[in-house]
Amino acid sequence: MENKKREQQLKKLSDNKHYYGKFGKQFLSNSDVYTLLYDEEQYGCKRKETDKMLKGRYFHTLVLEPKLKDTFLIAPCPTRRQKVYTEFINENGLEIALTQSEAEAVEEQVEWFLSKDNEKLHNNMISDRSIADFIHDKKALKEQPGIEEIDGIEFKGKADMISNDIILDFKTTENVRRFPQAVKYDSSYDTQAYIYQQIFKLPFVFVVVGNTQKKYADGTKYYEIGIHAATDEVILRGKNKTMEAIKRYKAHMDGTRNVKQFIYNTILT
Repeated sequence: MENKKREQQLKKLSDNKHYYGKFGKQFLSNSDVYTLLYDEEQYGCKRKETDKMLKGRYFHTLVLEPKLKDTFLIAPCPTRRQKVYTEFINENGLEIALTQSEAEAVEEQVEWFLSKDNEKLHNNMISDRSIADFIHDKKALKEQPGIEEIDGIEFKGKADMISNDIILDFKTTENVRRFPQAVKYDSSYDTQAYIYQQIFKLPFVFVVVGNTQKKYADGTKYYEIGIHAATDEVILRGKNKTMEAIKRYKAHMDGTRNVKQFIYNTILT
């Protein structure tokens, strides 16, 4: 009976409408962990999508679910500082939209990334296979939902890609070289790695793609790529941070934590 219930839950979570909607709210997510750790006063508030988030979501869609490309409404203008942009989002009931130039830039980035001629993917390895073998694996699971109980709380997660028994999570960034520092100091990437390993029971690897198009000396266009496997140290740090977030969440639920009283009070060093 429990297995059937779980199957029904996972089937429902495979639909983004339910994953991010009311049904999915019954589970904690890594986004909740981030808010509880770094912006606790905003826990439970609706998160406003930024242009960076929107471009990242478009990248993920083109890489993982290209058939959903047309679900994005593209404003027919190069910038948001034009009257036509304001009219477009108002007419379509949107808070934010990709501009034509932003959409084209992401599409060019994805086209390069998925190219069969991408030397970076073919000549660098994850475990004993080239990155390209993972990216172009026809048997890979994409946007795979999962649920797991951690310290008595049910968590949801959706793996970007599971290929050859490894979870691949795609990130886009303005600074590929700084990504390891972001994992360590100012993000929820380590908690994501921990939570997803708990859910899927598989190793976790970040595939990081730079947003800035660059050129080699011969004029060939490229984007920087980083491959970062989550080490035991990252997983342990992610676990400790997740447990702290769960502690705060439970305090919210039993009414012993009042965010309206919060102030930032530290001794400067």
